Amino acid sequence: MFRGRYEHTMTDKGRVSMPAKFREVCKEKYGDETFVITNFDKCLVAYPLKEWNEIERKVSELPQFKQEVISFLRYLMGGAVDCPLDGQGRVLIPQPLRNHARINKDVVMVGMLTRIEVWSKEVWDVEQSERAYEEFKKSRETLAGQGL
Repeated sequence: MFRGRYEHTMTDKGRVSMPAKFREVCKEKYGDETFVITNFDKCLVAYPLKEWNEIERKVSELPQFKQEVISFLRYLMGGAVDCPLDGQGRVLIPQPLRNHARINKDVVMVGMLTRIEVWSKEVWDVEQSERAYEEFKKSRETLAGQGL
């Protein structure tokens, strides 16, 4: 599982190093799989191909003519790009995805169990303000009722 938070600097060409801990998880659980990176809220989300294929399988079972499904598919699937790791453990983030997440140079990668969120450091810092802690407190109360 992916967990933890790591800060990296993106190269001028849009490459960013995958944290060593995340590469270890990939090697153990997914082999040399490619990542699929797509739009997600104010950040990007990177899934190992195996996990992405499971999402596609589930999404393909949704009613394809419902407007909310169409909108979901356009946003999440329409932005999806295969992004393999290079020999140096870096991933190239395409320009349209960088634009979406407002990533210019400093990047924060957050392990989210089966996926990795990729944030602009500036956006991350705003999102992790006092408001984020208040949301955490609310959600832990809700989740406590579900056995957590």
